[in-house]
Amino acid sequence: MRFGRMNNDEQTINAIIRLMETDDSAPAPADSVKWSKSLFRSRAGEPKATLIERIVAVLQMDLSPETAVFGERSGAAGTERQMLFSAGDNSIDLRAAKKGRKFRLAGQILGEGFEGGKITLEFEGVSATASISDLSEFSIEELLAGTYRLTVDGKSKQIIIDGINLG
Repeated sequence: MRFGRMNNDEQTINAIIRLMETDDSAPAPADSVKWSKSLFRSRAGEPKATLIERIVAVLQMDLSPETAVFGERSGAAGTERQMLFSAGDNSIDLRAAKKGRKFRLAGQILGEGFEGGKITLEFEGVSATASISDLSEFSIEELLAGTYRLTVDGKSKQIIIDGINLG
């Protein structure tokens, strides 16, 4: 310590040290501490349930295999059945191809909100699921002939297509 007058910083520090040494306050009750800490916790720990918009898709185009499309410039007819469905702001492009006695169904959801979602195909009580890629594409192999129901689950929308006939 210097002789003479103390500067303001030293006086402030000494005053704080004196207060700490002479502190005779009691600790807060445990339930009060718990209550005050809970005030600062985030209330958004669990996402709120949102309403899912359910849309029934409408068939816009159905191009069967081995059939040339009017105005198509290709010399050969396609080997896949192509279907285009409209569902509000989204469209679904489906391609069905026969592989032996079974089928492969591939598609892409056009529009936003379905990246990382899932699709479910149902037929006579049996279901198959597939993930939707970041490009909104999906594919399911080894399907039996029959009439399927396709459900596309996105972030806030669900699209349903009834009556997809494979076979």
